[in-house]
Amino acid sequence: MTTSAIILSILFILCLTSPVVTRSVGLIKADDKPAQKLLIPLMFGITQGVAVIIGYNLGRLMAHLFNYVAEYMVFVMMLVVAVKMFVDSMRVLKGKMLYTVQSDWDIFGLSVLAAMNTLLMSLMGFCFMPFGLWFILAVVVAGFLWAFFTVRVEFTPSMIKKLSFIEFSAAVFMAVIAILYLFTDLI
Repeated sequence: MTTSAIILSILFILCLTSPVVTRSVGLIKADDKPAQKLLIPLMFGITQGVAVIIGYNLGRLMAHLFNYVAEYMVFVMMLVVAVKMFVDSMRVLKGKMLYTVQSDWDIFGLSVLAAMNTLLMSLMGFCFMPFGLWFILAVVVAGFLWAFFTVRVEFTPSMIKKLSFIEFSAAVFMAVIAILYLFTDLI
């Protein structure tokens, strides 16, 4: 892999796991136990990894359907994820993607919602998986780090704009990466 391919692959992983940010902000309170402060980011990271594994295996089951159009399917899936992230960013900006958390099950539900883009994209993992099987570990680490750095951030009205900007930026980068994937040999 060239340096540019490595950088784009890392950027792809960060974009793919960025929905963790909008779902994890403000989940930890000052009086939470230290184990709870680590458990929430672990839950987000692990659900990202499980989504990759499930999506990859489902994609392999259906791989025979996509043999001749696999390259274009990866491009389409990247665009689908980018559009979904763009729509989510607009919904965050309008305040429609705000969640109330009352139990650990709610946090688990949020972590599963954050992993949907990863699940969709990993359906094409049989023909596009940067770093090979290390991709799974990279996604787990990226999901964990996104959550680890954002769960402590206090949720404020001004934070909504920042969350929307992060999701919007990830959508733009994902669309650019999709175009680079289809029209160049960088990835």
